[in-house]
Amino acid sequence: MADSIAPAGPVKLVILPRTRIGLGRSGLRKHLETVHGPMVVSEPDVSGRFSSYVHHYVQDLAVPADLAILQDRDAVTIIRTPSMADLGLSKANAAYRDRISPDEDNFREIEGSLALLAEEFEVASGVDDAACKLFIFRNAASDRLDEWASKVGELVLANGLHGAVINVTKTIEGQFPYSQFDEIGLPATRDSTAIAAIIHQAALAHFGAVETRLLLAEPVRFI
Repeated sequence: MADSIAPAGPVKLVILPRTRIGLGRSGLRKHLETVHGPMVVSEPDVSGRFSSYVHHYVQDLAVPADLAILQDRDAVTIIRTPSMADLGLSKANAAYRDRISPDEDNFREIEGSLALLAEEFEVASGVDDAACKLFIFRNAASDRLDEWASKVGELVLANGLHGAVINVTKTIEGQFPYSQFDEIGLPATRDSTAIAAIIHQAALAHFGAVETRLLLAEPVRFI
């Protein structure tokens, strides 16, 4: 599946900035939510190419002893465009060059920031409307994802979850060791630690003891 990430069809860009030193999580959220996000939306030459634009602001999460948080990540931005051409054109204009790009230096460090292309497979609908999401990143082979999708679908039903998507990634900026990640939508009345543990135990049985990192995030949709 990883080799089937095609440049001609719908595109999902995942950005994981490394927070600017001294800004902190709350400062990053304030800047993205009140300055950068509205700025992007206000520029039709940029955001007019987007079919969706969502910031996910990272929340505190207690994790099981054999898991770990993806450190130095306070936000995940997901942008969808109809094609790679649209993604390219969203940056090939004066608005991006003169306003959007310079503002990126106000909230992120260039070194350590990441951009991924993701091929997504919807397991259960509703994840983008969830109050919170679990992002579960793994260094896992992609040749058993059909079976994993079936298992995740069972977990969604058994635990009353708010949708799920499986992603296979290709890193386009930075260095990132995780080739696959799940987005799990959580209901408002959630026990995120318990859900993370349940999914992790199922993943251990399926993938084995692959390196895994988690983020809990609150989505805020701009488009």
